[in-house]
Amino acid sequence: MTAFATFSNRIAVLTGGASGIGREILLQLVRRGTHVAVCDIDDKGLQAAARRARSSNPAVRVTTHLHDVSDEKAVEQLAREVARDHESDAVHLLFNNAGVVGGGSFVTGQRDEWERTFAVSWFGTYNCTRAFLPMLIAADQAVIVNTSSVSGLWASLGAGSPHTAYSSAKFAVRGFTESLLIDLRKHAPHVSAVLVMPGHVRTGMPAPPRSWRRALNSLFADYQPVSAIQAAEAILNAVSNGEWRVVIGQDAEAVDERVRADPWTAYD
Repeated sequence: MTAFATFSNRIAVLTGGASGIGREILLQLVRRGTHVAVCDIDDKGLQAAARRARSSNPAVRVTTHLHDVSDEKAVEQLAREVARDHESDAVHLLFNNAGVVGGGSFVTGQRDEWERTFAVSWFGTYNCTRAFLPMLIAADQAVIVNTSSVSGLWASLGAGSPHTAYSSAKFAVRGFTESLLIDLRKHAPHVSAVLVMPGHVRTGMPAPPRSWRRALNSLFADYQPVSAIQAAEAILNAVSNGEWRVVIGQDAEAVDERVRADPWTAYD
């Protein structure tokens, strides 16, 4: 992947930007001089994040967009708003960061919770990439950054803890991003993709259950979760360095190595 060396005066679209990793990506982009269209369904958190970003660098444009990324029509409206508010037919960075946790068991869980989790965590990525692809191709250089998860490497939270909706969605994000790498090289070589797979990050998202520390024979029992600031730094550094795969956190690194080394017994 080609390094993305210049963030200043570029335009970024960021979903899930009201809190957690998304908010830290917003703040770090603004400090680098990037104009950002930030989207979320949490209006209060969205406006607070935008105010903080604008105060840190008044020279850049930060626009807020209240949309549900699982809704294709809403995402199409988001794309129109970005073109209008940033007065551009091109964007340089798309961060598909929005996601929700839920739908643990496919067998015993509620169908509406399962489908909502899958819709936001997978179809949000799909919808935004579809809607913004023409604007990304219109740029001189562009990057699609998709947030998968350690749950896109290993579909469990440990013994007795199914995690089916979120894991299915994050496996889909992982496969989509890796397939995009090949597709983009052939059909839009100035556009690249980055796959982000964080482990447990200290955000507003629910912490993993106790079974997580005991998972895979307590492989990462003593791990320390990274902060949202550290995760955002790792993501933006990967973009600027031209790295397509980013595994974040001691737990994610341990799972990645373990599952690749011995996938046959990963669910024993």
